[in-house]
Amino acid sequence: MGSTVKAFRAAALGGDFEGLLRVLDPNVKLTVDTPDGVVVTLGATEVAAGARMFSGEVARHRPVLVNGVPGHMSWRPDGTPLSVIAFTVTEGRITGIHIVVDPAKLASFRLPAPA
Repeated sequence: MGSTVKAFRAAALGGDFEGLLRVLDPNVKLTVDTPDGVVVTLGATEVAAGARMFSGEVARHRPVLVNGVPGHMSWRPDGTPLSVIAFTVTEGRITGIHIVVDPAKLASFRLPAPA
């Protein structure tokens, strides 16, 4: 996982809003695939405010590459996939975050086994 993504994750886990703003591009786009459809959030302030995606413990999680870009994979305690997150980093800032939490989509991916 790249240093920018590590810094984002640390800031999100620590509730460091200013730290999140330092690594997010002002025009960052967050896209979340949910069972109810796609939700898009635009802008660093809005994305940082919702960066609780890394908070809360899951049984297993680890950094992964998602189509060649830095990402993060999480599993429920029973080993079923919880989420896949892919980050687009440009010139040291996160310009895009794509999260898949839709179980149907997750089931269609070739995913690694839990860590």
